[in-house]
Amino acid sequence: MTFVFAPSAELGRQTDSRMHIGLSESLTYLGQAVQPHDFDLSADLFDFGGQLQAGLRIPALSFSEYYSLVPTLQSGDLAQCRAMLAQMRSRGARQSGQIIRAVGHPGAEALTHSLSQDPDELLHMAAVSDQTLTDFTALLREGFGLMDAHVPDLAAEIRAIVHDILLGHAQPGSKVEFDGASHYQYWGLLMLNPKHHKTPLAVVEVLAHESAHSLLFGQTIEEPLVLNPDEELFTSPLRPDPRPMDGIFHATFVSARMAWAMEQLADVATLSPADRQQAAEAAAKDRQNFASGLSTVRAHGRLTQTGAQIMAAAEDWITR
Repeated sequence: MTFVFAPSAELGRQTDSRMHIGLSESLTYLGQAVQPHDFDLSADLFDFGGQLQAGLRIPALSFSEYYSLVPTLQSGDLAQCRAMLAQMRSRGARQSGQIIRAVGHPGAEALTHSLSQDPDELLHMAAVSDQTLTDFTALLREGFGLMDAHVPDLAAEIRAIVHDILLGHAQPGSKVEFDGASHYQYWGLLMLNPKHHKTPLAVVEVLAHESAHSLLFGQTIEEPLVLNPDEELFTSPLRPDPRPMDGIFHATFVSARMAWAMEQLADVATLSPADRQQAAEAAAKDRQNFASGLSTVRAHGRLTQTGAQIMAAAEDWITR
């Protein structure tokens, strides 16, 4: 399938479907592998995989539990696997629309606990206040309203991919402060730090940023973007610390998507002159970041066919 750079509802839906079908196929494979050892567990894996194939869409937390299920199965602890699969299935289908949660508030406990077990410090978040939750939820609505009015294709793609938004701050004393984050193991989840996004325009840019990471996750089920080992580190356009080539690729593509969003808004005559100027300046910075990242990818990246096609699409848009 040819990758199209511009955002669209169809691209979002296809990506979401790819992730669920990929999970379905993996569960079916696991069911086949375990069948000689535990027929009932095998049947449950087949059944769950079949439900996903038939259209069941599950929440981010269920996706993350799959990544714990696999090593447990490989260890041979089939009793624990049965319990983990039952827990995974008990969460049922994801809710329709988007859910906005916040660390430290009802409804976010299980997700927050799961994220806190991850070795990535970025995912260990501190609670936000009641007022912050109220204010930032309203700001998110404004940001989506701005997209609905002027970049509806981006809004539709994001809604097709992002179904759970979790608000949180960096932990006190954290060495790394985040403004937004996403993780391939938590498909459908986007994490935002309300401290860093103060206007609807800023919300649009961070949503374009983080959803583009998720978009790439969903495009790389069959093969990765790059073949460079993670031990090779390079200068990143978006992070102060050296990053693996996969991270450089992500940052480069994401910069192009951010530029796309900001340039669209910079051309909206009904926006205030200040907002149009801010959007134009952000787009120019995003283009600079893309050029910086692309030079590193060209010099050192060992791209797969998927990676080459996606980067070519981004570059074609930038240089159009």
